[in-house]
Amino acid sequence: MNRSFHYRASWLNYTCIIVVAVAAMYSLWHRSVVNAIVGFLLMGVVVLMIERIIHTVYVLTADGRLVISRGRFSREMSVPVNEIIRMSVIRPKLLGVRYILIEYGAGHETTVQPVNEEAFMREVRDRQERVCINEDKDEEL
Repeated sequence: MNRSFHYRASWLNYTCIIVVAVAAMYSLWHRSVVNAIVGFLLMGVVVLMIERIIHTVYVLTADGRLVISRGRFSREMSVPVNEIIRMSVIRPKLLGVRYILIEYGAGHETTVQPVNEEAFMREVRDRQERVCINEDKDEEL
């Protein structure tokens, strides 16, 4: 059975959206062709930022994979659960936005920001155990 975790938007996401939206409105307020082009481009950026926040999802599949989808306009990333070496919660001091650093394979890393970090990490560990048990059963046959 698949289990989905949604993206946890941080205050930094909302701040960036507000700053870019204000810059777009400022550009559109001053009437000129160049400002209009810049304003519409910035509004497009705001739409893309909101789309990415809304449609980012982390799915643990039944076949033992972690599928990371960061919106409709970016490519999905798939990581086998049994290749995940380490997961650690990172709390940077400068911006204060927590995320989970996932190390997998031969020196590969990716980050995720699920809504419920503890449940996400617990589910990944449970899936790793299930995959190991299934592999052991297959080897016995």
